[in-house]
Amino acid sequence: MTPGIVRRPASVTLAVVLLVLGTLSAVVAGTADQHEKGQTLMPALWLACVWFAVRAGRGRRTARTTAACLTVLTLLLAAPFALVDPLYGGLILLVAAVLAVPGLFLLYAPAGEAYVRSRQGGERSET
Repeated sequence: MTPGIVRRPASVTLAVVLLVLGTLSAVVAGTADQHEKGQTLMPALWLACVWFAVRAGRGRRTARTTAACLTVLTLLLAAPFALVDPLYGGLILLVAAVLAVPGLFLLYAPAGEAYVRSRQGGERSET
């Protein structure tokens, strides 16, 4: 391995995968019984979440924070629409939360924090 290049921990890669799958499940649960406005908002929100999750997986501090906020927003926006049908929508929303929330914790775990810090050039913080 080249000196100065830090290898991404497996937990960060897993976190990105969990965020993408969890928010996709939330979008599926949230768009099941919506009108035209929700049908375009939720997929657009998911695409933004995927974009920032991938950037967070590359060690970007601001993208990590944005991905976390978008994930929580996606889960919150999907909840009222998913709970219209508690059996199907509620179950899918539960699966989304079970996938996405551990992904968020893995992004902020010590290994993820050390990776972001190393990618930012030491102790310098990005605001």
